[in-house]
Amino acid sequence: MAGGAVLRAVEVSNQHKGSYGTGVLIAPGLVLTAHHVALPGRDSVVAVRDTSSVGFTEAAVVWENAELDAVLLQADRTCVGAGMGVVRWGELVCDYPGRRPVCSMTGFPNAMRRRVSARSEQCLDDLKTAEGTIAPHTGSRSKLYALEVDGAVPTDVKNWQGLSGAGVFCNGVLIGLARLVDRRWDRILMALPLSHLLAADGFTHTVAAHTAMPPRLQPADLRPLMDNAPDPTLSSTYLLDPRSQVTDLTGVSELVQRIEQWCKVTDRIDVAAVTGLGGTGKSRLVTEVLHRLTTDPGNQRPWSGGFLADHPSHTDYQVLAAASYPLLLAVDLAETRRSQIRSLMAALADSHDGAAVRVLLLARGHDTWWPKLRRQLRTLHVGPVSEVFALSSDDALNGHNPEDIYVEAKAAFARRIRLLQQAGHGDDTWPDSVVADAPRLYGAGIERAARQPVIYHHIAALADVLAHANPEFALKDHPMEVLLANEVEYVRRIAEARLPEGTVDDKLLRTLVTAQFLAGARTTQDGRAAVRAGFDIHHRGYGITAPPDARQLAALDDVLTAAYPATDGAHWGAVGEPLAAAWLAEVETDSGEEFIETFLQHDSLGTEQRHQTLSIVARTAQDQPGLAAGAHRAVAADPEQLLPLAAQTVTAELGTDHARQWLAGLEHAVADRAAAPDADPDTYQWASSLISEAQERTTADRYDLEELIGAPLTQETDAPNQPAPDVPSNDSPFVLVKPQVNRLTRLVVTFLGVCHLVLVAAVPSAVALTTPASGNDGWLLWLFVPINMGLHLTIASAFGTRHLGALAFSWIAPLFTIGLTTLNGLALDRRWPADWPPPWLLWPPLFAFGLTALTFAWRFWFGQLQDTRRSATSQDLPG
Repeated sequence: MAGGAVLRAVEVSNQHKGSYGTGVLIAPGLVLTAHHVALPGRDSVVAVRDTSSVGFTEAAVVWENAELDAVLLQADRTCVGAGMGVVRWGELVCDYPGRRPVCSMTGFPNAMRRRVSARSEQCLDDLKTAEGTIAPHTGSRSKLYALEVDGAVPTDVKNWQGLSGAGVFCNGVLIGLARLVDRRWDRILMALPLSHLLAADGFTHTVAAHTAMPPRLQPADLRPLMDNAPDPTLSSTYLLDPRSQVTDLTGVSELVQRIEQWCKVTDRIDVAAVTGLGGTGKSRLVTEVLHRLTTDPGNQRPWSGGFLADHPSHTDYQVLAAASYPLLLAVDLAETRRSQIRSLMAALADSHDGAAVRVLLLARGHDTWWPKLRRQLRTLHVGPVSEVFALSSDDALNGHNPEDIYVEAKAAFARRIRLLQQAGHGDDTWPDSVVADAPRLYGAGIERAARQPVIYHHIAALADVLAHANPEFALKDHPMEVLLANEVEYVRRIAEARLPEGTVDDKLLRTLVTAQFLAGARTTQDGRAAVRAGFDIHHRGYGITAPPDARQLAALDDVLTAAYPATDGAHWGAVGEPLAAAWLAEVETDSGEEFIETFLQHDSLGTEQRHQTLSIVARTAQDQPGLAAGAHRAVAADPEQLLPLAAQTVTAELGTDHARQWLAGLEHAVADRAAAPDADPDTYQWASSLISEAQERTTADRYDLEELIGAPLTQETDAPNQPAPDVPSNDSPFVLVKPQVNRLTRLVVTFLGVCHLVLVAAVPSAVALTTPASGNDGWLLWLFVPINMGLHLTIASAFGTRHLGALAFSWIAPLFTIGLTTLNGLALDRRWPADWPPPWLLWPPLFAFGLTALTFAWRFWFGQLQDTRRSATSQDLPG
């Protein structure tokens, strides 16, 4: 994240007019401050100084608006704010007292003027950070924010002077510009919301020209819940990211209008799905809809929103129900986040007294997960939940041909790259300039190309722009190789700044970036695990060596975090698709098709990281089928730990055809592994049965394996330090697994178990009925009916769901139960036919057989707990 209020504080001085105050760094060399502080004019010079500089630097006015009391100043970026990232722009959209964020501003008020020393007459202006909260409705009619300051305040209101022009920050996002002190209140500072600046003529264009990033308002108070847009960098990942909005959206204006109309209906809450293949522009579509809603020129209240984070900092979704602005929320990869969606909508349904909320669920398809989720959401009464917006590969070409898209994209990429270079990104190693009319090396013949997702035309356009600027890239055969070469160069620049000279290894960095993409990292510990796994696999095959140095691994972790910083509450982000898929294919090929297989089985990874790896490989294999083989072999090598995850992932997240193909490959891998001499027959019989059942359910269009496996395998965990008593841990070593038997066997065993219960109840009942009562004690015989049934059900449930073979209880309890029931049966001896076998010989095997049937019936219906930590050769699984 970019620097906060303290690092961005700048002194602003106009000595000719005797003016002094504070400014806020927008980007290196670009300062925003109050107009009455700078007082620009022909006969005066405005100078600025950041907190790390000794002297002031002259600054020029690049935009001003006296009515809004704001001005943009441009100084030498090497002297003012060098290395500072571009600030994020935001606004406050909710009024939820329980989660009201702390806002802050840092400046140079008169009260902080100090003497350099006791004997010196020279003074310096020191920093002061004022913190407090902003109730969004306070001051709203005057279109100002009112910051209620906590802590010490000056005794004289005049001592606040010098703080004017300071930036007001919330959750690291700039939301306002300090303007004045309210003299009628003791602790209130008034600030101008940035929304007024973004609506002013020329402001957005000026900021974009100096930062290479058009300013977009994001909900600052919702940032802990949101996945934010990436910081601008000269990387292929940033340039292709749909939220960077480098290229214009084409051909889907009708669909955009339909979604806008859906957003503006009268329902307070509603959910819809947006489906389309990878690369068709789903995320870019949502970004465009959100941009139009947030910049509505009409008199309606503008919207806010964004993409919901996969790893939010907290999960108190009731904040969204208190929105003052209508919200549009998007959930990417929705088929993998159904638990989070249910939690979100349950919170909105429980208490919603704010503005309208719309939720768009983005996924490749909707046939496997959407029907059930829609039924669940309707029970929560969260709107009609009936719309599905389908986006096809041809939609982006409506009204455009591939030639137009290529040419427009090439111009857009060239324009953004030049702005990035002007903003100080990249280095000076490219020998040629970036031009929009770069020769067609990879875009040749595109006007005759077959219709395909628009992302392919963008890749060709970006490759031609990069290849012209750096002729070394032009030696690549495929446009994707050009983009990957640029990505390697970007990561190398970061690594060279953080690693000892001469130690940067491009191949190791590529492997680690791939591991980062596959496993992800919610916490620092997860990040260390992914780095260790990637490092070990990269050096695999070099024999026994000393373990890697912890400082080396920490430095590599730092490189990955700097190259791909988190855009949500996770430890880091990842390289973007489709670059990641191409890189994964390269790493897998270079490792001899062993990287994925070895990575999934590495001891460092946790359950959630293995699940994410399987999910990514399964989705990526839809376009590159060869990647599935490594995952199949890994699952076959460790079915107890990986097979339940794989089965649930594939059937829930893939379309029907791809799920069947994946399961067929997995079935062959398990069969091959089962033939190995050291394979445990019971384990692989269970694994084969589980795969067969998953295939049957997929064929029958039944995609929910919770009944089969016994419980959801992956639950959305709450953020750190957040209570979640009803959600089991992701790392729980036990999972309920149901033995897979055919339907007839299950029915027969269940029938025998029920007959056994009837017999167990009938025997003591017959004894009680046929035994003459002695006084008032006859009723005691009837107690044996519930006692017998309770004992048999207890034994069935205990032995049906657990392995108890090593415990003494496992021998004593069943024998005691059978013996007690046999004693009841012996009470009927006087009516026993003479030609039958003796009852003491017949009752024990009859009750033992019935109790066994009851135990297995319980196991078939409710499942048996399996310990996922035990190796495949040490666990006795039912066949």
